Amino acid sequence: MLRALRIYGAAALLLIFVAFPLYWMAITSLKPQTEVFRVPPTWLPERWTLEHYVELFLLTDFGRLFLNSLQVCLMSTFMALAVGILGAYALARLKVRGKEAYGRMVLLAYMFPGALLIIPLLLLFRQLGLTNSHLGLSLAYLTFAVPFVMWVMRDFFASIPIDLEEAALIDGASRLGALWDVVLPQAVPGIIATGIFAFLFAWNEYLFALILISDEALRTLPPGMMRFVSTTDTNWGLIMAASTLATLPMALAFGLIQRYLVTGLGAGGVKG
Repeated sequence: MLRALRIYGAAALLLIFVAFPLYWMAITSLKPQTEVFRVPPTWLPERWTLEHYVELFLLTDFGRLFLNSLQVCLMSTFMALAVGILGAYALARLKVRGKEAYGRMVLLAYMFPGALLIIPLLLLFRQLGLTNSHLGLSLAYLTFAVPFVMWVMRDFFASIPIDLEEAALIDGASRLGALWDVVLPQAVPGIIATGIFAFLFAWNEYLFALILISDEALRTLPPGMMRFVSTTDTNWGLIMAASTLATLPMALAFGLIQRYLVTGLGAGGVKG
């Protein structure tokens, strides 16, 4: 009983520590502007209001920013999964000289901060005509998403028994056919887990979106929401409403596919 109390008590403290900023963000978005700055602060609004959400859609371009972010993130995630899964499968199954060293080099690319890559990417994309486009921004996100997908999915593929795959190859299936029909159905939890984290990275990314996109009509949420902050005034109620709506899709996604995340990342961290 004492052990259970300690475990649940520690979990409750951790939950409070993690969830309190989210709670305060959501509660602040439902307070009138005069109550946002009240000292001492109120833990619950004395007057509940949706005025900040109404202003968000009537006075700002939040809806367009949201759709732009959704488009870029979906493009980046699907491309990262397509490229990363093929690379991870090759590292896990094919006998290639130096593949372990190559796998470590791929992970090393994931460790570089974005500030080191943004200038070379900007110069390259200018030559290719990919600046100021959602496609160019999606390709820029692959520099971090693909190494992550490859590293996690490589160990996930290695943990899948090879017997069924070899049977399919003996029956005449091609290597890609065996991957599509036999391996990928067993790797669904890992694909969902890595896809969610690749999507989350693109959804929250700020630096690349700020520098590679200068057209206001193409802005995504992170740099677009910075326009709500000015040198003379900051509408915190509006910012909290925008942050709540920006957080809500990912919170719902994590809640709906939580079991796939646990299964996928757990299996991806153990070599077969």
